[in-house]
Amino acid sequence: MNKQAIVSKLNPIMEGENPGEIIDIARQELSENLMMTTAFGYSGIVLLNFVKAAFPDIPIYFIDTGYHFEETLKLRLKIMDEWKINIQMVSTSRPKAELVGLMGEKAYNTDPDMCCHYRKVEPLQNLMNDDTVWLSATRRDQAITRKNTQPIEIDGRGQIKISPLYNWTSEACWTYIRKYDLPYNPLHDQFYPSIGCYPCTNPIDEGGDERSGRWSGSDKVECGLHITAPLEKHDDTI
Repeated sequence: MNKQAIVSKLNPIMEGENPGEIIDIARQELSENLMMTTAFGYSGIVLLNFVKAAFPDIPIYFIDTGYHFEETLKLRLKIMDEWKINIQMVSTSRPKAELVGLMGEKAYNTDPDMCCHYRKVEPLQNLMNDDTVWLSATRRDQAITRKNTQPIEIDGRGQIKISPLYNWTSEACWTYIRKYDLPYNPLHDQFYPSIGCYPCTNPIDEGGDERSGRWSGSDKVECGLHITAPLEKHDDTI
């Protein structure tokens, strides 16, 4: 697979198309290599609804870190039951004792980057091979780190990543959710615009940046799933 050639070919075709059309182009060109991940945030719900219509058989993965809010887990079950799409739950393959040896207890407090690596990034990497094409709900307006998101690009781990909602705004997503009466995480109504693991997610002040409630009090803004630079290597020696 010549990834750069694929991106160069499809980016101008996908540019300006709506999410359903982007997904359909991806299905036609790359179907056997496509997968999706979701944590059931509101933009993820929008993307799932487009996927349900355009490519319902795509494998969809929910990475269970062991620290998700109860509201997130209930929403996952509701979506699986009502929408009948192919959602699979994955998590770290490392035993708890090994994780403690690698990170210590409560690594989300002491080293959140390492905690994210072993509980989120590594399980994602284990799902992928070199030809995997990743469908994501990343949007340009979510954070400064995402402002240059393209409809299709090569990410920091060398994977082709497709972001059908790349140029959608938060307002556009909520308009879509209300128009089609889609289910969503009730924490969004409690000033949690971005929802991750409960130890590292807080509500934001009204008018605050969408991701300011994630790892608040630190300069961390990304878990490591959505990267544009090469991955940092971690020492797995206990």
